[in-house]
Amino acid sequence: MTLLFLAAASLFAACSGEDPQTPEEKYCNQRCDCNKCTDEERASCLDDKVNEKDEAADADCKDEYSTYLTCLTNDAACSDGDYDESVCFAEESDLGSCLNPAPTCNLVNNGVCNEPAPKGDGLCASGSDTADCAIPTCPSAGDGFCDEPEGSGLCAEGSDPLDCPAQTCQACYDYALSPTSGPVCDASLSLFSAYYECGCSGTCADVCQVTLCSGFSVEATCDDCIAEFCASAHTACHAD
Repeated sequence: MTLLFLAAASLFAACSGEDPQTPEEKYCNQRCDCNKCTDEERASCLDDKVNEKDEAADADCKDEYSTYLTCLTNDAACSDGDYDESVCFAEESDLGSCLNPAPTCNLVNNGVCNEPAPKGDGLCASGSDTADCAIPTCPSAGDGFCDEPEGSGLCAEGSDPLDCPAQTCQACYDYALSPTSGPVCDASLSLFSAYYECGCSGTCADVCQVTLCSGFSVEATCDDCIAEFCASAHTACHAD
């Protein structure tokens, strides 16, 4: 009686067009029929696929998993005793990206590689700052000496971030006092331009020539002259 019931059930499934195999079983059977798997390898394949299915469900990646598995069963093919799955590379990548999304970096696209050393300064995870880290490598990165253009010049800008930390910008008068400590801030540029123009293009040019106008720290005599002849520019720069 039991045998008759099973036979009837099988006949019903065949007649109704239903596939008695799960998608995971179908994939593993096709793969193992091609690769000549042992029973143990076939069981291991099924376990791996069921685990992957569960992982995808937990990560809300059911659609990506289903698309990938459909490709494996419908588009992959047996070739000379090897189950060729290369046609499903895009689907596999989509599933992988869903299961393991790229980490985020709040410093992305700031002109400095923030991924781990030696390529970056380590403030962000690997793979999270791809645009900034797509720069030429520096063989001497992290050796204690800055090898970017502002240093020895042996390496490209941004390729030796540990040895060449990014300089913070300076307010107007801070920049006038120490122009080598960092660039003037964008918001302060117009103020410094007015301060510089007064010191180097007018009455004060003679006293400011060897300091402010030559890229060195402004001296008191120059600053006093600017205060006398360009009071508004002087006040704005100091107040910045």
